[in-house]
Amino acid sequence: MIKYNKIPDFKKTRAISTFDIDELSQFHVNKNRRYIQLQPGQLQARYLEVNLGEIQVFREELTAGALIEAAPDARFLPFGTVLSCTDNIKYCGQTIQKNSIFQATGGFWDLSFKNDLHYVAAAFNRESLTRNIERLTGQDIPRDWLISKTSLTDPVALNFYVQGLNKIINVSQQNPEVLQKDKALRVFGDSILLLLLDAMSIRTTCRKKKSSKSIRLIGVRKVIDYLHSYSDEVPTIPELCKISNLSERNLQYGFKEYLGVTPIRYLRLQRLNGVRRELLMANPIKDRVVDVALNWGFIELGRFAGEYRQLFQELPSATLNKLN
Repeated sequence: MIKYNKIPDFKKTRAISTFDIDELSQFHVNKNRRYIQLQPGQLQARYLEVNLGEIQVFREELTAGALIEAAPDARFLPFGTVLSCTDNIKYCGQTIQKNSIFQATGGFWDLSFKNDLHYVAAAFNRESLTRNIERLTGQDIPRDWLISKTSLTDPVALNFYVQGLNKIINVSQQNPEVLQKDKALRVFGDSILLLLLDAMSIRTTCRKKKSSKSIRLIGVRKVIDYLHSYSDEVPTIPELCKISNLSERNLQYGFKEYLGVTPIRYLRLQRLNGVRRELLMANPIKDRVVDVALNWGFIELGRFAGEYRQLFQELPSATLNKLN
């Protein structure tokens, strides 16, 4: 049985709409999600999930370029597809092509995009999915279903999968009482599984990166993980090279391949996001923008204010007063 935050059993749906991506991270407490805004724009996030027992259906929308990182429980297998334009969207460093389905098998995954993002997915309980595939097909679950990757699939079958997930979400919103009926949950579950079987039956694995690039991307991931904890210390490029075990040139190439920005730019974006996070939690009566900015290593306050406004489309002072 898929479990969420500690909520009553009768609450089968959860939703959030927010401009604070840290609030969105906290909403995903059991999925270990992290978000960082990478591109200029007013980021608005909307997320809705429906609990069908052993299957969870969800869709998410973000209106500005960002990086999503997650480390969900390995007991669950999500299969999803991007509904927005797939240009400049990468899943685990691999460009998502049109008519692709992406899957995650526990452990770490990430999704980065330059514009907006809209995707829909279903997450299956691994044991239940294995059991039901055997019941419906008489065969074991295909082994390549248990590998995190993206695959090209039949566009018609994929479209039916998307329509089926969206229909269940919409029905659940309009008639939430239907989710209290065991028979309805079984019908929904079998429908989703059959649609998934069709979408996964004809696939072509998207071409993987060359091994030399993979080594760079591993180093980039080490730096990204490090900066999540130590970006306020403003580490130098030589320090980041040592952490990644890469030369400065390969570190530059790796970041451009993975996120489309240089490591210095990513560090600055990480620090700007850190300032925003603190301002949203600060008390506008006793806390000051200048103190928060200095804590994150921004010495040139005029330049800081300009970069902050360009990225988040508002002044730091407006963020400080936003929730109040």
